[in-house]
Amino acid sequence: MAVNIFGSKPKEACEVHGHHSGSGNRMLVAMILISLSLVVWHVWATGTGGHPAASGAAPIPFPVRLGSELRDLLFSDHGVLAELRDVFPYFLVGILIAGYLRTFKIAVKLQAKLRKYGVLSVFIASFVGIITPLCACGTVTTAISLLVAGIPLAPVMALMVTSPLLSPSTYLLTLNDLGPEWTAIRTISALSMGIFAGLVTHFLSNRPGFRKNEIFIEGALVRGDFHDEDYPDERLRCNCRRQFGNRIAVRTGNKFLIFLAKSVEMLWVVGKYVIVGVVIGAVVERYMPQEWVYRFFGQGDPLGILWVTLASVPMFLHQISASSIIHHIKGSLGGTLDAGAALAFMIGGPVTAVPTMVLFWSFFRKRVFFLYMFVCLSGTLLIAYAFQTLVFTPGVDIGNPLLKGVASLSGGEAAVIAKRDANVRMVLDPGGKGGVATYSNAVDGRGPVVFDGVRGRFTASLANRYDNRAYIGNIADWLGENSLTAASAKILVYSLGNGAGDAASLLGEKTLAELGARGFTVKAVGRREVPRITEGVLAGCGQVWLFFGDDHADGLNDAEVKLLADFNANGGGALIVPGVANTRGANLLASRYGVTFSGVADNGPEVRVSAASTVLNRTAEWLGSVLKLVNKA
Repeated sequence: MAVNIFGSKPKEACEVHGHHSGSGNRMLVAMILISLSLVVWHVWATGTGGHPAASGAAPIPFPVRLGSELRDLLFSDHGVLAELRDVFPYFLVGILIAGYLRTFKIAVKLQAKLRKYGVLSVFIASFVGIITPLCACGTVTTAISLLVAGIPLAPVMALMVTSPLLSPSTYLLTLNDLGPEWTAIRTISALSMGIFAGLVTHFLSNRPGFRKNEIFIEGALVRGDFHDEDYPDERLRCNCRRQFGNRIAVRTGNKFLIFLAKSVEMLWVVGKYVIVGVVIGAVVERYMPQEWVYRFFGQGDPLGILWVTLASVPMFLHQISASSIIHHIKGSLGGTLDAGAALAFMIGGPVTAVPTMVLFWSFFRKRVFFLYMFVCLSGTLLIAYAFQTLVFTPGVDIGNPLLKGVASLSGGEAAVIAKRDANVRMVLDPGGKGGVATYSNAVDGRGPVVFDGVRGRFTASLANRYDNRAYIGNIADWLGENSLTAASAKILVYSLGNGAGDAASLLGEKTLAELGARGFTVKAVGRREVPRITEGVLAGCGQVWLFFGDDHADGLNDAEVKLLADFNANGGGALIVPGVANTRGANLLASRYGVTFSGVADNGPEVRVSAASTVLNRTAEWLGSVLKLVNKA
């Protein structure tokens, strides 16, 4: 019986729907080969690979250097396998959700209703698109089947544009890679793209050349995607049993077995794009010339969105790969990411994949092909520039947990932060002069570190200005969540300066109350009360907040630096805030993490952070609730 259930896969293509997976797989292999070629070029051009030879030693042969580099790329603490381990839980949950949707044919049932609702069907189709676990190629072939079944072009166009941009798996992986705000932005953008494409098509649907009987090339072979034995239209219904899940479904009525089969079937369908995205992201972060990455994603060029949109057209960029690549690009930049360019990359790449355009060119008349390209490119530009103008703030890391619910912070004079380590992320970078950064390296067992160049926003006198208090609470939360110590909720505030920088002037009663409400215990001391940091001082603490002054009395001796470094190496979190005029003391410790405070910048009395941080976070929570309801449906 088991042999019959797990029958062999038919070799021939489905007579009703055909088979199109080969072109997509070939493109994925080509992208991997291009990425590996970049590694080979790097080793050949630089003469390094993993562990270069010591001075005076015999030259290391090129194959050995290349092998060492590839081994480091795959197996290092920040390599491909480590990244895959990090995303696997999100990937698995997304696969199970996709398996559920396909088992109970929720997307198919919704699609069958689209023809009944006129222009409203455009909005329904856009929502269906974001819960449909299809790639761009699968969406086109499915859309052709829907058109043959009599569904109007407008909702089908909305589905074709929306489905390649988001799915349950992509939602969860974006949440992991980029945070809740980016997840909300990506969801809103996908829905907006579908609605825009559908409404434009609806406006043209009664014009010559865009009527249902005029959109296909004469004699073109009609293909589809689902291979379902109970497909809504009997003309497109088949029982070819090409797909593993369908072979199980026709042999058993056990929904749990069918669910497992369809989930397993999705492992490779989706998993190959996760692997490709992680590999490309790791290669881009390690080997892509920094000036290239900075030119498109870090310069803040008003035309950057346009260049990224056009450059993404020939790329076979899957929706799942996009967030992983952007995550790695963020790490390779010296400053913050150009959010508008990143959004254009995540929208424009998936909807204009080369295999999709080939299928479109093969089956549809050219006017329909150009309509698709127009709505994809113009929609990407409109949405990216709209977010750039209305939501994104230059120099801000959108979605960073330190900035949750923060609209603005106190400014004033700040010590400028420069980063030299891939584990450092710029959080706030007004005017390209770093103001806030974080360090995180849990793979090596190290605790998290926050660097802030403005000591003033932590003082009692400014505690109630702008959103300083919420920001300080977010620092405590982030350090506590990422700390590897049992005492992560216990904070030692240590002031190394005199006068205005002493412990009494820091935080203030309301900020301490805010931290207490979040579950933290704070002990504030200064150099006067505790002349030296010792093991006894650090005992029982999970976080150390260090505030340096400008009075040249703030130097850490070698023993203190080593003690604090060991504290962090054992999983303890830290906040480092330098004096503005004297950064030497802070740099003794910060330089160990690839961060240097140098120079002074005046950011004005207020630093704008976000015009919609709270709205986006609430939207992300609402979307999460919707996703759970869909899962229970």
